[in-house]
Amino acid sequence: MTRRRIGVIGGGIGGLVCAARLANAGYDVDLYEQQSATGGKMGRVQFDGCSFDTGPSLITMPFVLDAFFRDMGTSLQAELDLIRIDPACHYRWSDGSRMDLPFDLDAIPEAIASISPPDARRVIEYLEEARYLYETTKDVFIFSPFQGFREFVRLSNLHLLKALPRLRFHKTLHQVHRSFFSDPRIVQLFDRFATYNGSSPYLAPATLMVIPWVEFGFGAWYPRGGVYRIAEAITAVAQRAGVRIHTNTNVQAIETRSGAAVGLRLADGTVCAFDRVVSNADVHTTRSVLLGERLPPGRDPSSSGFVAFLSVEAGDHGLAHHNVLFSEDYRSEFDHIFRHRRLPPEPTIYIARSVHSDPSQAPAGRENWFVLVNTPPGISVTDAERDRYADSLLRRMEHFGLRPSIRQMQLRTSEDMARLWQAEGGSLYGRSSNSLFSAFLRQRQRSNRVRDLWYVGGSAHPGGGVPLVITSGTIAARLIQKEDQ
Repeated sequence: MTRRRIGVIGGGIGGLVCAARLANAGYDVDLYEQQSATGGKMGRVQFDGCSFDTGPSLITMPFVLDAFFRDMGTSLQAELDLIRIDPACHYRWSDGSRMDLPFDLDAIPEAIASISPPDARRVIEYLEEARYLYETTKDVFIFSPFQGFREFVRLSNLHLLKALPRLRFHKTLHQVHRSFFSDPRIVQLFDRFATYNGSSPYLAPATLMVIPWVEFGFGAWYPRGGVYRIAEAITAVAQRAGVRIHTNTNVQAIETRSGAAVGLRLADGTVCAFDRVVSNADVHTTRSVLLGERLPPGRDPSSSGFVAFLSVEAGDHGLAHHNVLFSEDYRSEFDHIFRHRRLPPEPTIYIARSVHSDPSQAPAGRENWFVLVNTPPGISVTDAERDRYADSLLRRMEHFGLRPSIRQMQLRTSEDMARLWQAEGGSLYGRSSNSLFSAFLRQRQRSNRVRDLWYVGGSAHPGGGVPLVITSGTIAARLIQKEDQ
């Protein structure tokens, strides 16, 4: 019997996982990646002897990675050296207060007490509630194919109806945090987790409480050698399973016949026939560019970012691996991003220094600073505006006592991200969670417009972030196998 042929568009983590699983199940799989290396947003930049991860900078839910590797006949321990990040994050506020949030879940209340003793007691209650939400919803909203509102009428999901009051669909994440915590700094700290999927805490539903639980409950991890080691390891596993990976190869269109995907047309005009097509490209890009559909701009896109890669002289900056410098007016910052569509003038600044945990990432006497601020998707800036904004971020860092001696700097804007990843407007996570119905509107794995077309990656169910895109690829592979059986 001829093996079914699968064509995968894009070598991001979701595409690699889906391709690897299908090849391991006996399918004939070709994966096409427009860049010179796989990984998608999980990339690597190197200059002045320093290495920088371009996308995710920490790993949560390591059991998801381990499950993938074990299903492929290996293990997380065999493929990667994950190390715990402690403290998980160093926080600074403009009033001069600072706090290190530890890796150990049981030590978090004591850390909170260092700046807000009353909230130390409430954080235990909050994390118990967040854990309940995660345990109640994970098998429906994360680890299974999601069928929208129909999930609430399945007999197996009746527990969701009973849990509705505690799911707090009628409240925003910020409203819930204000009800739990009295100190504005602690509210801001927990509000920040909405940015993990490119959303605003003032718009996103309270169910996003599961995000801080995932980080605190399962820990913040880093693979020795850089987060990009994950992409390298998954790529190697996929190739061992038989996936043929074609880098520097741009897919120009998805070929269809009688409403079904039947192949891919490459940039050189070659048409490759397939029984199934899996798109790891952004959903909006897939439909508008590869399928030629006439679409309005994507609804509720997630935030994009402005990134500065800095090679700096080593010094006693008082920073950890992960660091956050909070803005004074958080609401105004998100209004700039999602309402006014302008660069926030005084944004919250995130700084990752992987050299703190992994000296191999920079030469002796040097540090690698990955500096990120959240920005609107789809905005254009001139080179002069880009450079001025970078200067403003450096001046803002001085307000927090940071004056790095910069050797070299590279900048990346939302336009760069749109070009590199073919993500509409440089949106980092596809659709944001800035509405009650966001989870119900996110693209499912199976296309409901074109037969034999499947979606994986951060813009599809269950969303962005390394564990979720791995899960996305896993769900698609299992559904394809189930259909063929």
